[in-house]
Amino acid sequence: MTVSLILCSFLVQSQAVWEEMAPCPAAGRFWAAATGNSTHGYCGTGRLQFAGLNNQVSDMYAYELASDTWTQISDYPGGVREGMTGFTIGERIFFAFGSPFIQFTKTIYEYLPESNTWNQMPDVPGIGFAFSEGFVIDDTFYIGPENGTNTVYTFNASTNTWGTAASFPGNDRRHQCTFTANGKGYLGMGAGVFGGVYGDWWEYDPIADSWNEIASMSPHADQACATAVSNTGYLYNTGGGGFGGQNLYSYNAEANEWVFESTKPDDRVANSAAMTIGDQGFVVFGEESTTEGNFPANKLWRFSPNTSAIGEYYDNSIQLNVIYTSQGVVIRSQKEIQENGLFELYTIGGQLVYQRALQAGSPLNIQLNSDLPGGIYTARCVLGSAISAIQVFYQ
Repeated sequence: MTVSLILCSFLVQSQAVWEEMAPCPAAGRFWAAATGNSTHGYCGTGRLQFAGLNNQVSDMYAYELASDTWTQISDYPGGVREGMTGFTIGERIFFAFGSPFIQFTKTIYEYLPESNTWNQMPDVPGIGFAFSEGFVIDDTFYIGPENGTNTVYTFNASTNTWGTAASFPGNDRRHQCTFTANGKGYLGMGAGVFGGVYGDWWEYDPIADSWNEIASMSPHADQACATAVSNTGYLYNTGGGGFGGQNLYSYNAEANEWVFESTKPDDRVANSAAMTIGDQGFVVFGEESTTEGNFPANKLWRFSPNTSAIGEYYDNSIQLNVIYTSQGVVIRSQKEIQENGLFELYTIGGQLVYQRALQAGSPLNIQLNSDLPGGIYTARCVLGSAISAIQVFYQ
């Protein structure tokens, strides 16, 4: 296969790695809901097709991380839903709101895995929600902005009561992304109620009961999803299309910046649901874009933060660059190699596909094989205990 485009390159500082897990034994869907605890993920509902009026579903599934297996559980008792939200407080699992068809709902249920039953909680005040995501801080779930008021409601799971927090100061929206990290809630992106797609992000401080605008994300998207893993927020951004529409970012709160992590292999999948199980992040369901069109998916993808495809930490010692030429891809170093070593090229799954000895005394300059299959590769330079690496994209 000919190398046709280099879309992105960067120095790898232990990146997140994607792995396809067992697919959910259910019909493909999008606008589903998902959440997880320390051992399991729970997901379901959603829409099976865009066309038609009766494509919403109520079936639900549990995923066990240790065994990579699925079990169908009791249907969501509120009926068919699309645009529902799932959230976890401690180990407790909740699903709420959503739309049977072009309407808001107010219901919230807790799922009890031991008995495979559902327990209804008090309805949210106001008009209800659909296609809205919330976040959890300690024992409280925050959901908003409410359509037309920007009210943010709070559900205290210790008392099963509703209250309110400071109103959301940004534009009213749907399809937003949310996560919780370092005791604060984050909400951003999505679609305006009267049009427009947003890239702004906001941080909520529960102690001050206040919102603060933070670094925005580009490209903007209203089909993305987010979750937090090990106290760091991760955004699977579908904006931009192609490889640009399947990139994973993490939010660095100290620097107030979004950091590119890695690109999800396989096809772009929009309107997916994100969840966290233990210290792993997952993206499930969604609308998969292929060369033959868009199709509802039942795939489950796991991303493992702070790792590499070959399980090592990388440094920045010789500053690798990727250069696109008419003959293919060239890997070069900005600094001279100070000792003999190895240049290696790995697939994203960690398979070695190319290796070459390096001699001290000159910069690295390697023309890569243009017949490699399309995909994501890690090029690395090993010089003693120092390892520099960069990611390479083939299409």
